[in-house]
This record gives sequence, structure tokens and C-alpha cells, in this order.
Amino acid sequence: MLLLAGALHHASSFAQEDDWSALLDDATAPVSKWSGVVEGNATAIDAASDNSLGSNWFARLEYKYTQHASQWVIHAQLDYDYLDQAWALPLFANRDVTDRLVDLEKDSDSSKQLWYGQIDWAYWQHDWQQGRLTLGRQPVTVGLGRIFSPVDPLGAFSVFDLDRLYKRGVDAIRYDYFASNDLLTQTVVTGNQNDKLNLLQVVKGTLEQGVWLLTAAIREEQRYLSASLQQYVSWLDADVYGEVLSAQLRGTERLLAHQNKQQRYLVGLSTKVGKNGTFTLEWQQQSLAASTTSDYDFWQQQQARSQIMPMGVAKRYLAVSYSDEWRDLTRYEILAMQNLIDNHPTLSLAVTHSASDNLQLRLALAWTPEQGARDSEFEQFANVLQLGFRYYF
Repeated sequence: MLLLAGALHHASSFAQEDDWSALLDDATAPVSKWSGVVEGNATAIDAASDNSLGSNWFARLEYKYTQHASQWVIHAQLDYDYLDQAWALPLFANRDVTDRLVDLEKDSDSSKQLWYGQIDWAYWQHDWQQGRLTLGRQPVTVGLGRIFSPVDPLGAFSVFDLDRLYKRGVDAIRYDYFASNDLLTQTVVTGNQNDKLNLLQVVKGTLEQGVWLLTAAIREEQRYLSASLQQYVSWLDADVYGEVLSAQLRGTERLLAHQNKQQRYLVGLSTKVGKNGTFTLEWQQQSLAASTTSDYDFWQQQQARSQIMPMGVAKRYLAVSYSDEWRDLTRYEILAMQNLIDNHPTLSLAVTHSASDNLQLRLALAWTPEQGARDSEFEQFANVLQLGFRYYF
């Protein structure tokens, strides 16, 4: 079921596209702005042994105040889920964000409904000629993956997330230094749920037709290095990219994994199709995951206790996505994933129609074909159909 919004991965692209010139521009005149979004969906769930009907809602209020070279940003969000079968409610529970030092969340649940309120973003930001300082709860994104995010430890989007409209904030001190138009360094210090500090150092550079990224992280029970490279290949007319992560595990993480090392690999390709279409292909491999279906239960239990963001329970995945416009005001996005351990696929579709400047109508479908015994990862999820709207104000 949670694969429903995997096809919505392009909604998170704003977090991966640095506009160098805009970041170096002079600050705008002082301005105060309120905005937000309300979303509501009617939801039907088809599970292996039962069905459920319900609705999912969220409202997000956004405030931004800019004065000279500084700005204050606050985003508050309220989620409400109702399902007529209690077993389905945990499918919509919010995942904890490890790198949050301050408790700015409140939830309440009963057998069939769940309320969840949070201050998701709350930060102050100041720009200098070659630098930017950001203090508070803020979104931070690392890596080049469009579908998978193997090198991002900071509340990364997952292909299993239901909603990818906003990346969740982490409690951090972040300093961006623009050494030149082609080189950026980024230092991020975060606090986690155990009152421990984590350090992330990123160096990002541009090539003539590409970009490279080096990352080093010192986290409570994990030390890692990662490298990312993206290059435009003319004979493919596509961006080809790859990422590799190598980590040393300590303490509880080493005990959970029964090993002291972690590796993740990603190879991808993304290209434009026609005027508005985008095709993306990604292959991912990870060491802290199951190599056979008999290991699924073990790794699901370990991942539930770990602070490392899981990227599925299997060692290897292949994913293909395609998005395009249909008749100007309607956009569709399709995601197909293949678990390469149990060789089982899952498909998701999202269609949005712009009824007006502020109103979108939505249809979303997640479907996993049944193939014999229900022993695959994706068959543990439910098929889901959602019909709803999203209103911006």
C-alpha cells in the first residue's frame, strides 16, 4: 500500500536542484507571507484477507517573513486519518525522524482514527555574499537519486512514503559556503532523539555537463563516506548517475545488523521524453537487507529498531518511472518496481488534474499482482485506490 506515492518522486525534485545564481542574489525587500495547502482523499484498501474504507486528510499552514538578507520560515501540519477497520490504521502512521532534538509533535489515536500535529519546519536563515546560515528545523537533502535515496540520512524520502509533497525537517545548524559558481561546501550539525550530535559534511561541484558530490558523516552509531556523480551522455540524450556509500557500524547498529559494515550502491538514468515527459531507470543494491525471502522477518524487525533509514527489505531493486502531461492540465506519473530477490513487481499510478489555479483533483492507485503464495515483500502491502483533491491558498 505504501508504494502509492512512489510515482510522486518528482514532487521532491525541488530539494535536489540548486539554482546557484538565485542563492547569490541580493535579498528582496521585507515581506510577510501566509500560504498553505489542504488535501483530502477517499480511500479504499484491498488487503489479503480483508477490505477497508476511509479517508485521509492533511492541512499545512506556511508562514515566511523576509527582511533584508534574513528570513523566518514556519510550517505547521495536521494529519487526520479515519478507516473503518482498525487493522488498516497503522499503515498511515507517521515515521519518526531520527534527527529531531526537540519534541514539537502531538498525536492521538483510537481504534479507527489517528490525529497527528507537528511543527515540521521552523528555521531562521541569513545570507551573505558567499554564504548562508540556517538554524532550526529544516529540510536537508543529500544525493542525486530520483527514486531511491541511498546516501541521505536526514529524513530521506522513501519509495514507500505515502506523501512526498514536503520533505520532513530535521533539527540542524547548517552552513552553505559558495566558494565559486562551480563549488559548494555544506556543513550540517544535527541533534537526534538521544540528545547526541551528528555531523554531515558535503562538497558539491559542477562539471561542464554534470555534477559531483562527496559526503562524510559522523553519526551516533555510524561513520560513512559516499560519492555521487552525474554526467550527461549525448549519445543517450540522458543524465547518467551513480552513488556509492561505505559505512562503519558501531554500538547497537552493529549488534542489530550482526556485522560492522554497510554498503549501498545506486546506478540511474534519467531523460526527457517529448516536451514534458521524463523517463527514469534506477538499480539499487544494499548490504543491510535480505538475500532470501526467509530472511524478510529478521530484517523487518531489525530495520524497525534501527536509526538507519531503510530502503526496502531486500538487497536489490529495479525501478522505472515515467511522467508526462496529457491535455495540458492533466499530469500522470507511473512507477514500476521489481524486487530482485523474490522477483515480484508492484505498480503505482498518480493522476492530477488542475481544475483551477488553486485546485487539483487527484487519483492514485497502488497495485501488486498476485503470484502464487503471498511470500513476496510487495504482497505484504495492500492494494489502494484514492480519489481526492489538493487546494492551495
